[in-house]
Amino acid sequence: MATAVPDAWTEFFLLGLTREVGGVTASEVQFAGITEDITGMEWGEKDIEGIALANGGRVTRKVPMTDESITFKVYPIDAELDGDGIVQNFHPQATDDTSVPIVVENKKERTKHKLVLLWSTGLPAAASTIPDSLEPAFRIQVINAYMTRYIPSFDGKISSAEMTFKWVPFQKDGTGNKREESTDGSAQLDAATTAVTAWN
Repeated sequence: MATAVPDAWTEFFLLGLTREVGGVTASEVQFAGITEDITGMEWGEKDIEGIALANGGRVTRKVPMTDESITFKVYPIDAELDGDGIVQNFHPQATDDTSVPIVVENKKERTKHKLVLLWSTGLPAAASTIPDSLEPAFRIQVINAYMTRYIPSFDGKISSAEMTFKWVPFQKDGTGNKREESTDGSAQLDAATTAVTAWN
């Protein structure tokens, strides 16, 4: 029998973050997150506006969907790319700096990212891993995202930072850049995409 679906997804989730480096997909880096540290989820707007007609009537004009973004609070302790640091995602170096001392210089370049967020009654080791059978789960996948904001802070007398990823809702061919998926545990989620720029 499947595990009961919770009334709400609270406490912990997994975040898998993958970069595309020179057209090559890098390894997924894992973050264990606290749900309340997701400080913003802007899923865009599909607005409309009324256009007045001479007879007093109205026709509806559909406004194109706006861009989407998500903001997380994180607690970086270094400048590595191993999940303890995040700044090299914001300022990608010509070659990833993984040798101590690590130096991250401001750069004009931008890197595309894939994000996988997973909530489940039985979290696996990685966000992209399919939860065990019979475990309810909720997953959000985003491709073609850019890290657009990185703001370090010492709020609460602890070193933290807010990072924002932003993406357009659709690719040039009209394909979506975000998916939301769920299961009540009676069937497993499909495998997560392994690409940063496409669904596969």
